[in-house]
Amino acid sequence: MPANLYQCNLPLQMPLVTAAGTIETRTVWALEIIDDMGRHGLGEAAPLPPFGGEAPKDCDEALHQAVAMLTPEMVNTWLERAKPDAPLGSLEPLLARTPCARHAVEGALLDLLAQSQKVPLAGLLAAHYATLIPVNALIDADVDAALVGRKAWDDGFSTLKLKVGGEPTAAAARVLSLRKAVGEKAFIRVDANGAWGLDEALVFLQAVHSAAIEYCEQPLAPGDIQELAQLRRRSGVRIAVDESVRFAVDVGRIGAAQAADVVALKPMFLGGWRPLKQAVQLAHSCGLEVVITTALDSCIGRAFATHYAAAFGLTQRAQGLATGLAFVGDLTTDPLQVRTGHTRLHERPGLGIGTLAS
Repeated sequence: MPANLYQCNLPLQMPLVTAAGTIETRTVWALEIIDDMGRHGLGEAAPLPPFGGEAPKDCDEALHQAVAMLTPEMVNTWLERAKPDAPLGSLEPLLARTPCARHAVEGALLDLLAQSQKVPLAGLLAAHYATLIPVNALIDADVDAALVGRKAWDDGFSTLKLKVGGEPTAAAARVLSLRKAVGEKAFIRVDANGAWGLDEALVFLQAVHSAAIEYCEQPLAPGDIQELAQLRRRSGVRIAVDESVRFAVDVGRIGAAQAADVVALKPMFLGGWRPLKQAVQLAHSCGLEVVITTALDSCIGRAFATHYAAAFGLTQRAQGLATGLAFVGDLTTDPLQVRTGHTRLHERPGLGIGTLAS
């Protein structure tokens, strides 16, 4: 068989506490497609209900069906087109309702295509791409924000993303303590994972006014687009959305409602490069900034997200790509590394993250 599928459980160093729940272990699927030259293309599916993506059972079923359809003829036909934006042919109907599974299949094919052309994946996707991507540090919702944030700042992270939720005044106090610990030069962004209603979010944003946060991500539930627009107008604070975007068309709805300033796009939950590119183009047409983030993916998913951010030249703001620091181990032998608040791309073909670890 030219395709192999592996289900993997990745424990976190510490449970990640968010307003939407606590994550202790990530279950992901690694897909490996082997071409006629013996090259191995890697893809990943990492659903994470209720944060995004399909149910794990649906992802697993779709991937097993896809593996059976990934014949040498099908793989070669797609590679011979040499177009990274090309649809997946007969696999598209199968994967239409399982974006994470689609991300895995398309990703493994893209990795192979980039290797066959002897270019990094970002170089396959764009004639000019960034090689040094700023990334934010992630601070859990139940840790000492000032202590953890100061360490991240000292380690070279200029942008700190703080998970918040619960009682708004107490959440604001954590933000203010973080600002005091890291000084005025650090960028602080907060992520509420839809924890509040409009009135609670207003209380929080008024209380953190002096902290000059970069933006507040998903303060309201995903479906509250009109209330997000109201919050943005009344608070004067930049608003980002994450869970509100699960399809490229959602970006247009948010832009039309003037409900946000920034869209945080997860390639994993959108379904890979093709829908991500559509979402980014739509965001730019609506005047929205783009930040690319992971969904606590393994090093495979993180590498894709990093190459995509590089292809779009997203260097003005930190991207959400440093979540690998949360894991005990990882899936490949040479993952991309985060150093002094940045991830640097290499010149190796494809993803360039080594082979699957044994």
